[in-house]
Amino acid sequence: QASEPGYAGHLEVHRIRPLQLGYRYRHLPIAGRYLRFSNDLLHAWSVHQQLRRLSAEWSPDIVEYADIDAECAFHPFAISPAVVKLHTPHFVLKHFYNNVQLPYDIASVSFLEKRSVMRASGLSSPSHCLTKIVADEYGLPETTITYVPNPIDTDFFSPNNKYEHETTRTVLYAGRLEPGKGAVVFAHAIPHVARQFPNARFVFLGADRHSVTGGSQKAELKAFLESEGVASQVEFHGHARSEIFREYYREAAVFVMPSLFENCPYTLLEAMACAKAVVASNAYGMQEMIIHGESGLLFEPGNPIDLAEKTILLLEDRPLRRRLGEIARATILKRYSLEVATESALAFYQRVMAGG
Repeated sequence: QASEPGYAGHLEVHRIRPLQLGYRYRHLPIAGRYLRFSNDLLHAWSVHQQLRRLSAEWSPDIVEYADIDAECAFHPFAISPAVVKLHTPHFVLKHFYNNVQLPYDIASVSFLEKRSVMRASGLSSPSHCLTKIVADEYGLPETTITYVPNPIDTDFFSPNNKYEHETTRTVLYAGRLEPGKGAVVFAHAIPHVARQFPNARFVFLGADRHSVTGGSQKAELKAFLESEGVASQVEFHGHARSEIFREYYREAAVFVMPSLFENCPYTLLEAMACAKAVVASNAYGMQEMIIHGESGLLFEPGNPIDLAEKTILLLEDRPLRRRLGEIARATILKRYSLEVATESALAFYQRVMAGG
């Protein structure tokens, strides 16, 4: 219906209460390791039951699921086809997080996720890198996975030049505070940048998470920055509404994306849509989104010195920042706008519905 001329759209939200078996028991011997698997099974069954109830009132043309946590495990195919969109399954995550950060049995959760993927009528991925990773792991031809980009609202996430002449240069990190997202890499880059720019401001924008030792990542980052004598230049802000994220993007001189792995990260899309000069890890989906020296800069993953040098280069050169930011926004408009992503998604859905 959404493709029909003049279609205004209609959205209903049906919430399913998570059937948690007791998160506080996750550290119990043996049983604790399988709580996540049990929760995923129960939730997938709840989704199945809800779909069967809804189908008595109307018949969906297609149902889309995420791969992670296997909501598609019990999809009732008698009702409609089901497609699965790849985000990042656990067999990938386990390479970037340790047992303290993922304190449950990855093998059982991964089994359930694979079952969901292999049952689907169609598969899509917002990055070619994840297509290859999943196809190799599950023994699938890459051609069975359709590229459908993540969408970004380029009217909402847009430039604002009111910060153009700010004398305090802000370097922004937006994402959960965890090692896999590169929070530690960015923190270790800060002292090198601060020595060159003693008036620079560094902002962490995102929720706290467990460090590799199981403690507060935020507390450990603060302790390190204190020991380096740069804590006064660093701010920590928790997760916030999209409007607040947008203002931080607009205010920043440089946006950093130091993740060790990303598929097609929304924070990078949002910053680029706001015409920000970005420095991102030269890895996985990030290297698909950025042409080095044209729409942003790429640095060696996990290397804080390289990140610092690329950041310093941008802080020193306002025309370069502006040029990279303009091309970054043009890239988003061309490849990730709502119109482009919607067209790709609809073509994918129609092909699946037609039995393709």
